[in-house]
Amino acid sequence: MAAGLWRQGQPLRLHLGCGEQHFDGYVNIDYPPSEHTVMQVKADAYANIIELDFVPESVDEIRLHHVFEHFSRVTALAMLIKWHKWLKVGGKLHLETPDLMGSAKMLISNNASRKTKMSAVRHLAGDQASSWAYHIDHWFSERFEHTLNKLGFDPVKTRSRSWTKEPYLSNVEAIAIKARNVPIEEQLCNADELLWESTVAPAEKPTYEVWTKQLRVVLGGSLVSVPSNTQMPDIEKISQAPVVLSKAASQRPLSELHNFNQNDRDAWVRAKAATVEAGARVLDVGAGTCLYRDLFAHCDYKTHDFKKYTGVKHGHTTEYGAIDYVSEIVNIPVEDNAFDVILCTEVLEHVPEPIEALREMARILRLGGRLFITAPLGSGLHQLPYHYYGGYTPEWYKYFLPKFGLNAVEISPNGGFFKLLAQECSRMAAILRQNQNLHEDNSKFIRKLFGEWIPRYLFALEEKHFIDQFTVGYHVEAVKVVDNG
Repeated sequence: MAAGLWRQGQPLRLHLGCGEQHFDGYVNIDYPPSEHTVMQVKADAYANIIELDFVPESVDEIRLHHVFEHFSRVTALAMLIKWHKWLKVGGKLHLETPDLMGSAKMLISNNASRKTKMSAVRHLAGDQASSWAYHIDHWFSERFEHTLNKLGFDPVKTRSRSWTKEPYLSNVEAIAIKARNVPIEEQLCNADELLWESTVAPAEKPTYEVWTKQLRVVLGGSLVSVPSNTQMPDIEKISQAPVVLSKAASQRPLSELHNFNQNDRDAWVRAKAATVEAGARVLDVGAGTCLYRDLFAHCDYKTHDFKKYTGVKHGHTTEYGAIDYVSEIVNIPVEDNAFDVILCTEVLEHVPEPIEALREMARILRLGGRLFITAPLGSGLHQLPYHYYGGYTPEWYKYFLPKFGLNAVEISPNGGFFKLLAQECSRMAAILRQNQNLHEDNSKFIRKLFGEWIPRYLFALEEKHFIDQFTVGYHVEAVKVVDNG
């Protein structure tokens, strides 16, 4: 895998939609923390799992726990076909969802309380706290067995279980083995038969025909909505449909749109900090105002900076925070292998010798320690005269991290092209506010256009089409796997 999360010769096991459950020995993948309103997601990589693609017969195991029910009947079948293709013959698919049958028994029970019944309803419907957090379809043992057998899995073993105490929630687990490679034509034919089984009368043939077209569109990668799994493409208008502002884009506070770069970075650091063990030795390199001190309050948190920049810093202050080590970044006065975690956010562009800075951070990181880095891909001049580089690409990290014994486990973009463009429109609105003479009597319209309307429109485009060729920067996690000292 390009991000360095798996090595040739090792079993490739995918844990998709991992949420807060990080499984050792798996590549754990989920939406980024910004898409989660409740969970503190613990993923190795962030992605929309519907859009992933792997080499055929390259994966040993795929598992999803309380994720599969978020897919529509069409998307579910498309994913099963894709996963079957990825799996090696003999590879394992492991699914767990709420159990429709077990929940139904609880709902018709005369002995169950109203609270217990409503818990079963919530279990079937999802928590609905995020755009993706709706359960779209329902599964039970017989359906799993029939569907998976039809799509080339054999044997298929299922197990239904209920909690032994209130509210007695019911779940069903399916473990299936890929029996053989199946031609896509056969897979589509079998999937079409499964879709027909979901109709309730011959009069629903037009609905069935829409489903079969949707199945082929999804398999072709033409999903319309990200991250919601509830919206399917309009087959006839997929290429020419106008972009309409989504509810999320139209109702977000403007501060979220204007400050997404900082907000998303803060969320990423917050999520990483939550995975660091209490008492771990943490060094914040180039800490400045020590923005993230509180996030590492459970750790032995130390700070470093060169303390030469006299201009305005984060938080509109010219003052530094409490800095423990004052030095150039290429010569930090601490022993080798001194820290469990090193944090370095938005610093490398201000370093004349960033490769040497990377070497130094690797030196003071213990074997098995974690390095968290963020840096822009492109930015305007700032904190002059200490701004030396325009930005860092994924290839820079992939090339230089291994030279210092560091293995990249995550290189994720902070937004795509449309968010980047939205950021610059917001910047333009701010510039125009400071130069009222440029637009005479149109100042109110111009501020609204560039400060709100265009950014909201661009955020809606970002939800529909993520372009990672352009981004404001990358969030990187690396682990020290070799001690080059």
